[in-house]
Amino acid sequence: MPQPSVATRAPSGSTPIVVIVNANASGIEDPERTANTVARALEAHCARPRTVMTRSEDDLHEALRRASGGRAVLVGGDGSVHAAVNAPLELPELALVPTGRANNIARQFGIPEDVGQAARVACCCPARPLDVLLVETPSGQRRCVEGLSAGLQADARGDYEGENSGDLLSGLRTLVTTLARYRPYDVELELDGRIAYRGPAAQVFVSNLSLFGFGFEVNPAARPADGRLEAVVVRAATRRAAVGMLARTYRGRHLATPRGGWRRGVEAALRRPLPLACDGVPLGTTTATIRVQSGRLRLAAPHSP
Repeated sequence: MPQPSVATRAPSGSTPIVVIVNANASGIEDPERTANTVARALEAHCARPRTVMTRSEDDLHEALRRASGGRAVLVGGDGSVHAAVNAPLELPELALVPTGRANNIARQFGIPEDVGQAARVACCCPARPLDVLLVETPSGQRRCVEGLSAGLQADARGDYEGENSGDLLSGLRTLVTTLARYRPYDVELELDGRIAYRGPAAQVFVSNLSLFGFGFEVNPAARPADGRLEAVVVRAATRRAAVGMLARTYRGRHLATPRGGWRRGVEAALRRPLPLACDGVPLGTTTATIRVQSGRLRLAAPHSP
């Protein structure tokens, strides 16, 4: 069984600190003002930071490359961390000042939403090596921090046209439209080379964190640093049952019914095409293999998850 990783030390006073502000992140109305606020908060606890504004994934990746050997403080939401772990480079240590709407990653690791308290974590807490999931499809690969969604939620996400992931009204409209045409999906799930589930289902989550999407508690058993993933399957034969399933999933109660179940492993595969979303990024309707990448993400956090 994989052994828990040991956290690296908190940064010294000489460690370069780079603040990276995602100007397109949900929850940031004035990026320049937000950058100045975060920089002042960090100065109370560590060396004066350098600030970089990004407006694209390529901008972010270049900023992370320049932060090599230091600590990069991401100012944004879950999407900013997702974009970071997909950078084609060895990542520096990361910290997070959460400004998103769901903030699932911050909630998972005990990172406060208050800017001053988050700045203290960014400066004073060790970076803890954490798992991510590598998703390979016939068209390419993508890394997930929260997990891979397959089925109803991913189907709705594929039709989503909101300005960013924090547009709750657009998300609700899309979900209602998707539910109107709901039929169970044909699922064939393998776990560690063996069939774990074959048949109709509403939703499959191959999870790394306990939370997904707009704060749904899909995987209460999550252990994001153990080198394993959890495969969660939830069944719903009708549209009405699917609505009930969503309500139970939001509260983490879907596994307490006969229609929900989960298993833990190190590799999963979806052998029949399904609508897929890696964190919040739609991957289309396709098959996939999912593997754990241990220690890809090193995130400053108050405690081990």
